Amino acid sequence: MKNTAIKIMYKMKNILSLKSAFALAIFALFTILLFSCGKSGSKEKPETPVAEDHTQAPSEVTLNKQQYDALKIQMGSIEKKNLIDVLKATGFLRVPPQYKANITSAFGGTVKNIMVQEGKHVNKGQTLLTLTNPEFIKMQEEYLDAKSQLAFAEAEFNRQKELSSQNVASQKTFQQVESTYNSLRAKFSSLKQQLILLGINTTELTQESINSVINVVSPINGSVSSIYINIGANAEASKILMDVVDNKNLHLDLFVFEQDLPKIKEGQTIDFNLTNLQGKSYSANIFSIGSAFENETKTIPLHAEITGNKEGLIEGMNVTGSINIGRSLVPAVPSSAIASFSGNDYIFIAVHENKKEEKEGLKFVFRRIHIKKGITNAGYTEVTPLEEIPTEAKVVFGGAFYLMAMLTNTGEEE
Repeated sequence: MKNTAIKIMYKMKNILSLKSAFALAIFALFTILLFSCGKSGSKEKPETPVAEDHTQAPSEVTLNKQQYDALKIQMGSIEKKNLIDVLKATGFLRVPPQYKANITSAFGGTVKNIMVQEGKHVNKGQTLLTLTNPEFIKMQEEYLDAKSQLAFAEAEFNRQKELSSQNVASQKTFQQVESTYNSLRAKFSSLKQQLILLGINTTELTQESINSVINVVSPINGSVSSIYINIGANAEASKILMDVVDNKNLHLDLFVFEQDLPKIKEGQTIDFNLTNLQGKSYSANIFSIGSAFENETKTIPLHAEITGNKEGLIEGMNVTGSINIGRSLVPAVPSSAIASFSGNDYIFIAVHENKKEEKEGLKFVFRRIHIKKGITNAGYTEVTPLEEIPTEAKVVFGGAFYLMAMLTNTGEEE
């Protein structure tokens, strides 16, 4: 067949020299015929069709009687439960202003001693540090001098008052004495108040007890949170030297959005955790609801009093809280009945025994059902099935975690 086709090609080559369009068409036809003849003589294996992979992740797990008993499978039904509905919010711990103190001195001086350390508990009136200044000596001297002059002026005032009432002394003399007396009284009172600001007990001050050192004391009970000065440093008047905070009066500030505000009422309880230290839960009660937005966040602050143990809580800690805003009747299962895998939540329901395997013994088949979790309270969690399940389906309450482990392991093997 090939030899015949070759002879034809030679003839067609001569015909092509005539440059005829008709001859060109005939040449193309015979060329196709040549190649088709060549192929027909060869035998090639037919291509094996590629099978499409219709494998899906398994959704059922089968147990035999021994496995069923070993896992201690417990069954139940999805029931309506009256669960507490919660609203999630974030915030931080704060101490009210009346329980925080910036330690300052009304008059400047040099720091002589620091009597406390950061974190130490102090009582109201306890000495925190001492300051020294020569001006303190001068103020005490002036006070004692004014006190002495006032005593003389008072005696003279009383004497002139008596004489004036008897018309023995002139009214002018009495007025001069009265003016001097009142002036000394004002000066004495001013110096006394200045010494009180310094923490000096004026009732016990004498010429022998004058001192150039004053004590700076704590105005509240609490703990020293910060110290900003060192020994020998110059403490200017009204400069903050230390901070004292009473963490026993911590309260919780949570921030909610405007659309959630109608759900909030005073007296509602809050369960909260420290954002950076999970594992321990605290509780609080709302005592006040803010009436203005917090800065530019468009959130409204809720103020709550912390109840119970406050150990480990410090002002400024960030918290995540759940506000108990009421109760809802919802479909729920025990929280232990929910197993998670790859970021999704599931429950397992029982299906009929596998009839094909009855000859091998009793089999128990469980199907995984994708669900969405809702409210969690008192050991129960609201569930919304994302797949259709039979109305009377029995749910695995105990052993769901192990079923999920067996199912996912099976999937990896397959």
